[in-house]
Amino acid sequence: MTENEQIKHDLLLNIKRLEGILERIDKFCHNYDQEKTEASVTVLKIKSAMENLRDVIPEMSKDAEAIDQEKD
Repeated sequence: MTENEQIKHDLLLNIKRLEGILERIDKFCHNYDQEKTEASVTVLKIKSAMENLRDVIPEMSKDAEAIDQEKD
């Protein structure tokens, strides 16, 4: 696999991670709406998911910059 293909592969994996994180946030909100969990627990879970987003997004930005540099 070339470096460019690896970067694209990494980006796709990170997109899948983002989709999974967003699904978990939706689930936390749905469960809270259904009164299955307490608000404090839901907030903690959402904060944890947001931390995961903060980890993934910079990785994606670096990968996108690497692709741009290869094209130039």
